[in-house]
Formats: sequence, C-alpha cells, structure tokens
Amino acid sequence: MNSRFILTVFLPRFFLSAVAICGISSRTVGQDSAEKRDTTPSASVMDPTSIPVDSSTLGNADAAAVGDGHQHEEPVDADSVMEEFKALATPEQLEQGLALLKEFETHASEFQKKIIQMRREHTLYINKMSDSKEPYWNRRNEARDLMNQTYRDALNLIEVVPHPHALRFVVTVLEQRYNHDVYDAETYEGAAKLLDYKVRLRYVALLAARSAMSVGDFDLAERIYDSLQPDELEDADRGLIALAEEIQRQFEIEEKLRQSQAEDLPKVRFLTSRGEFTVELYIDSAPSTVSHFISLVESGFYDGLDFFQVIDGLFAMTGDPLGDGSSRPDRYLADEHGRPGSRMPVSGSLVMAKLPIPNTREFVPNSAGTQFAIMYYPFPLISEQRTVFGRVIDGLDVVGSLRRVDPTKKKEKNAIVAPPDRILKCEMLNRPEKLPEVNYAAPMGPAPQQRSAAPGLPGVPDAAGR
Repeated sequence: MNSRFILTVFLPRFFLSAVAICGISSRTVGQDSAEKRDTTPSASVMDPTSIPVDSSTLGNADAAAVGDGHQHEEPVDADSVMEEFKALATPEQLEQGLALLKEFETHASEFQKKIIQMRREHTLYINKMSDSKEPYWNRRNEARDLMNQTYRDALNLIEVVPHPHALRFVVTVLEQRYNHDVYDAETYEGAAKLLDYKVRLRYVALLAARSAMSVGDFDLAERIYDSLQPDELEDADRGLIALAEEIQRQFEIEEKLRQSQAEDLPKVRFLTSRGEFTVELYIDSAPSTVSHFISLVESGFYDGLDFFQVIDGLFAMTGDPLGDGSSRPDRYLADEHGRPGSRMPVSGSLVMAKLPIPNTREFVPNSAGTQFAIMYYPFPLISEQRTVFGRVIDGLDVVGSLRRVDPTKKKEKNAIVAPPDRILKCEMLNRPEKLPEVNYAAPMGPAPQQRSAAPGLPGVPDAAGR
C-alpha cells in the first residue's frame, strides 16, 4: 500500500485540528494544486471554513491571513494525532512514520540546544566577555544547518502523518523564508504542501507563487495569483505577473542551457558575516567575465567588502571597495550578454553591474568591472544589457538573510544604522587549470556621472534614485 494512502483516511479526522497551531484562514488559495501536481500528497480534506485558527503561535501571522478566520475548538495534541495514526496505519506505514518522527525529533532537539549555545556566545560577545565574534558566528552557522535539516525532516514527516510539531516547524521556517526572499526548491516544496493541506495564510500563498515562478511551476503560480484579490498582492507579485510570459520563456532557455553545461564548472565559496554560500560560474557562456572574476577572487579583492545595497525582493550587491557603489574599476569588461548561449537571470543569478546613463534606464556598454548583484527574483530585462555569469547553488538562505541596505532611502535623524553585512573571505573550490583570456574594453556611450552602478530593474529605482 502506498505510504500516502493513509492521508486520505487520516486527514479528514485529525489533520484539520493538528494544523490549528499554524494559524489558518478560511479563504481557498490554490485549491487544485494537489490534483495537478503529482509530487505532493493528494488528500480528501474538509471544507476550509471549518479549519480552526490559532494566531498565537506565529505572532503577526494572523495579519497576513487570506480571508476571515474563525475560532474553533482547541486543537488535538501530538499524542492524540499519533495514537490515531497508529490505529489506522499498516505495519509498513507505521514503521516509516515512527522512523521519520524520530529523525525529526532528534534534529529538532539538537537545533534547540544549538540555539541556546548561539545565544550564549552572542551574550558573551556583546557584554565584552569574549574578544571574538567568531564563536557566535560558528554556532549560528551550525544552527542554520540544523534548522535546514530539521525542516527537511519535517517535510518528510508530514508526507506520511500530519504531526503538529512538524507542521509548526514548516510554517515557521516558511515565514522566515518569506521575510528573507528565499525562493528555492525546498521553499516551493514546503509552501506547496501547506496549500495542498489547506493552510490559508497569505504569505504562504505568495511564497508558493513566487517560488513556483522561480523553479518553473508556472501553472501553479498562475492558479494562486488568480485566486488572490488585488489587494492581497504585493509589488513584487504584480511585477512577476506582468513579466510571467517572458520569465517562463527565459526559464525554459536557462533549463536547456543548464542541462547541457559542463559538470565541473568553477565554484567559489563566500564566507560572509551571515554565513556561507557557494556559487558556480558560467565559464563557457561568459568566459571573459568569469576569468576576470576568478582573478579578483584569488587576489583577495572581495575579502572584507560590504554588501552595500541589499533591497527586498530585488538583489544583494557587493564588489565596491568604497562601500557605496561609487568606485570605478581600473579596467572595464567587454559585455558578454549577447553571446550565443548566454545565460538567463533567475533566482540566485550573479549579474555584473554597469554604469547607468543619467535619466534613463540604459547602461553604458562595456562598463562592468568589479561590482555584481545576486538576484532574489528572476528579472528578464536584465538579460538585454547585463552579463549573467553564475548562480548560487548552495546557501541561498544565507544570501536572503543579508541585512537590508537601501541607499535611496532617506535616513532618519539620529537613527541608529546597523553596519551592512560583508564578505569575510572568498575561496576557489574548483578552478580550471587554464583561464580564458579576459576581453577588456573601453566603455562606450555618454560619460557616466559619479553614482552607484547598481543594476536598474523594471519599475524599480536604482541606487541613484531614478
């Protein structure tokens, strides 16, 4: 018997009570996602208006709910859920469910202990009882790894039994990913499962739609957006809807290029004040840019540089020694965005920054140098003027957690401004023996003013405020 079969019998009885800890709303979102996607459970679930609501678990989550919630009876506890599961499960299902529960509980306990250690190190540092912040950073990175592992365990567990602790963990992690613009495959999987299980939080619906757009499930994204009211959308979603056709076209091109790319692409690990992430570099499609970038990494150029512009829903930008986007490189790179096989901008893409032409949305050709952006969303218009030369393959949640810095926003008088996050060190993980020749060129076009080279995006002001 398929391990998912029990959900069809079990969910109508106990799932709705178990998910009360998540905070649920009554209006249907993405109702048919389970029927049209065979990678998630298909369960017979009661009418969503009967779902209990508990807004205490997630704090402000109730404010982000879709529709009007209704208070109901107290949810059953985990013991009751497991007793019912044991009564309904086959021996094989019971063995699988108990094994998955043990994995989840083991890692959840380790995660909780690591959080306490992390807070202890932080307390010691801020009270000047420790000379180094490194112990705190180490505990934080270990805690993030355990959180991601526990999230994976929770997804596996709720595939078999709707355990309330696992559901709460998934919802909490997804709220964090929503706040940090993390739209990867595991975000998509978790958000889609919660929709299939009739969880009705607005941020879960938006997260599912955005991550679906990022991983290529455009049908699901369209169904979710069609089910939402205009005032439930945010600017980021309106932009994705307006560009959906071109995003899909470019995604399909990028997928074909990715399938045919070399398996041993150059890779770089970034150690930052928020943790580590790893990128792969498209040396075949942007050989000059990648060769130049590798030389900068190996020279230590990026070590110690700030992420001087980090904008919600857009990008994280670095690569300026002056820390404000105003520096100019010693030499400029020839553009490579028009080459055959040039890569498309997707979530996590690395894009070279260029000099903006004043009072336009245009950029000076051949004006890239050292600054680059990591994209949070797919923005198709980038491919028309800028070179995509890599993407984040591990640690997108770290990129999402970078402290937001917006130079275009007016600073409040006497406001305390936290310093930006920064790159501590870059290191090559996979370097080709011989690098391609770098094609340097003189910038062409009107002389740029001294202003930030942040990439201009459709409908979004750049660092110069245009």
